Amino acid sequence: MFRTLSLLAALTGTLTLAAHAATAERLIVSDAATNELSVLDAATGTRTARFSTPGPLSGLYAGPGGTLGYALHRDADRVTVLHSGLDSVDHGDHRDLVIGAPHVLATLNVGQQPTHFFTHEGRIAIFNDKSGTVAVFGETLLGKTNDMQLVKVAQPDHGAPALIGDVLLSGYLRLNRVDAYDVTTGRLLGPVEGACPALHGEAVRASTATFGCADGVLEVTVQGKTFTSRKIPNPAGTPEGTRVGTVAAHDKSPALYGNFGAGLVRWQPGGADLTPVPLSAAPLKFTFAPDGQRLLVLTADGQLHALDARTGRVLRSAALVPAHNAADKAAVRPTFTLGETRAYVTSPATGEVLGVNLTDLSVQARMNVGGEPALIAVTTASGDQH
Repeated sequence: MFRTLSLLAALTGTLTLAAHAATAERLIVSDAATNELSVLDAATGTRTARFSTPGPLSGLYAGPGGTLGYALHRDADRVTVLHSGLDSVDHGDHRDLVIGAPHVLATLNVGQQPTHFFTHEGRIAIFNDKSGTVAVFGETLLGKTNDMQLVKVAQPDHGAPALIGDVLLSGYLRLNRVDAYDVTTGRLLGPVEGACPALHGEAVRASTATFGCADGVLEVTVQGKTFTSRKIPNPAGTPEGTRVGTVAAHDKSPALYGNFGAGLVRWQPGGADLTPVPLSAAPLKFTFAPDGQRLLVLTADGQLHALDARTGRVLRSAALVPAHNAADKAAVRPTFTLGETRAYVTSPATGEVLGVNLTDLSVQARMNVGGEPALIAVTTASGDQH
């Protein structure tokens, strides 16, 4: 008996020592021609699964938990929730990494024309343009109950939602304003002071949401169920039609950013000015690096730029994909998403996804996915791997 127990202990010790912490990443990529979703192993580029969808995709996002992807089908009034197959299991003193088969977890009917997807602090809000509602839910029970709250807002519109605590901020493109709602009851708390013409785009940093306006940006700060606002106007001499329509924020970055014609603008929370940041071409997408210290920007000339988030200074640029011609309405625009150490850039013209080192912007991998890769999201899970 003693020998048996000793042998078991030795084996257990060996297995414990053999376990190592690991992070796995999988990419979800949509095809512009077929509307299919492919799941790729980010390390090897191997396709692990392929799924049909209800129709054209209007958006593709990773959920707050990191393992689920959300494909929005605006025209079909549906949201496909795709489980990447990555997960982690809690064993008390450690978590085990689980790598399984991707599968469709749920197909949600959240409202008519689900369009704007927002996630913050574990919750998701989707603005339904045609029904004039915002669906609010978490991921814990998805695929089991699919329960959600539906908040009826002022009117059908092209809206931008933001969640801060128990307050839902609903921005409207056509109403040129923001309304605040108690998300737990759906009760209107009141309109936010200050006009925001042609409102589009939002981001949250700490307790402040910032919305893009035709004439600047509108900051809305929420404390409990009260809120205040302030406007930062466009710089003097801003050309007609140049405005902020997309906003990026990160809690570890001292500055926020917005698109602005052929470049960007940056500003400090509570600041008075928007400062232009010139780039080589108009930005197609921009987002903060995981640490919040750099901003990654893909421009229409096919270059990826890494900027110092504090100053807006371009630290490094790399030409990666063919230039995008915005005048060609049929052309699929390249885009990117960020993993732990890589940017993953789509190249619709060549049917590839490029794995790009975040440190020096060198291409580490070329994944031939075929077709026209259009939208992309990265899913991830970490834990001990045996």
